[in-house]
Amino acid sequence: MNDIVGFLQSVELLKEVPREQLEWFVSEGEVIAREPGLWFHPGMVLDFMMILLEGEIQAYVVQSNQKKVQFTNGPGTFNAQLPFSRMKTVPVYLEVISPLKALTLPTHKFHELVVHNYELTAAIVHGMTDRVRHFSTVHFQNEKLMSLGKLSAGLAHELNNPAASVVRGASELKQTIGSTANLEAFATITLTPEEISCIQSVLVSATDTSRPRIPLLERKKLANRLTDWLGDNTLDTDGAETFADHGITTGDLERIQKTVSTTAFQPLLTWLANTLEAENAVYEIETAAKRISELVQSVKSYTRMDQVQDMQEVQINEGIVNTMTMLDHKARHNNVAVHEELQNDLPPIIGFPGELNQVWTNIIDNALDAMKDGGELVVRTYSGSDNVVFSATDTGPGIPNENIERIFDPFFTTKDVGEGTGVGLDLVQKVVSIHNGKIDVTSQPGRTEFLVTFPRIASKP
Repeated sequence: MNDIVGFLQSVELLKEVPREQLEWFVSEGEVIAREPGLWFHPGMVLDFMMILLEGEIQAYVVQSNQKKVQFTNGPGTFNAQLPFSRMKTVPVYLEVISPLKALTLPTHKFHELVVHNYELTAAIVHGMTDRVRHFSTVHFQNEKLMSLGKLSAGLAHELNNPAASVVRGASELKQTIGSTANLEAFATITLTPEEISCIQSVLVSATDTSRPRIPLLERKKLANRLTDWLGDNTLDTDGAETFADHGITTGDLERIQKTVSTTAFQPLLTWLANTLEAENAVYEIETAAKRISELVQSVKSYTRMDQVQDMQEVQINEGIVNTMTMLDHKARHNNVAVHEELQNDLPPIIGFPGELNQVWTNIIDNALDAMKDGGELVVRTYSGSDNVVFSATDTGPGIPNENIERIFDPFFTTKDVGEGTGVGLDLVQKVVSIHNGKIDVTSQPGRTEFLVTFPRIASKP
């Protein structure tokens, strides 16, 4: 006993604790030993407190099939259940790294500990505060990294499509512009103003972006008619699909045929098809490049890389739109129809833009996770006389009544092991609280709504 009491007196946290209280701790406790190996896994009940005397234990979580160490504790550290802690079950894996010896105190002794050993209790609670601060910081960082990982995976997919379009469009443009087909025949053509006007009118109509796009079935029928007409007139049929895509009809070709000479007709059709194909390629490159630019801007705005993280006026619609852009791939993957109902003239609030983005991300991402087999998500914003409201309503299975009160508890999660850490909504609640806001949840099968309310900035006179 004296050896253990002497060790406890050497622990920095317990140096100010009277010896008789340490003796009580040793006499009421039990010394245990464990060999290296897994000791606890998430969900197991904790019914004792312990201070390590020898050896090391390691706490870790498994995320995306990867082991992520939360902390490694050695001799002199308190672990497991502590007085006044809300943590009743183990939120992580606990593994003994080296042969362990520990002094344990069962939870049913906590009342006597608190009543008769004030200094010892104060020291343990102080240690618990440090543990919670460290543990929460690591978990919140992991949660943010998990969110960023999900977003980056979706972003990579989103960027891949427009990037491929740019490459494809550039290749087609190079092939079209670099083609020397019919160059000799085209170079000998002399066109009258009337002929140029006729061709120009067809080209302008074909490249009119305001013209409604022809449905696919109708384009196929038109392409077949054009192919037949070109074949009947012993002309090259390669441009039929290009003409059909731009709404050029056999009537348009007949008008050009009647206007220009017979020798000029085929070279002009080739030139017209190449011009339209080049127009297609340029439009595809322009559209894809614009999409890439929008995605990059969304990432920049989402992470607030271009702004100092200070309290400032925030238009929450901007962050919500950026977040939905980042999660768009996941919505499509889960076959979820997303409806945006964002008030255009929404008043600003005062807040941290980056932290608020965590609110939108966690709530929307959770809603999408709840609808892995499809559904609908309605994201709304609107204002009241003195507040600004964000609402996310999904058609998922709902949150069971026994869990609705616990979803904001630290480390509580209904997701499978490795899919969630249980701190996402705890983080949401903390961020909302920092912004003097309020969050409410109502749920039943087929309708779950998260309602977040923030005080708005008073209107200027």
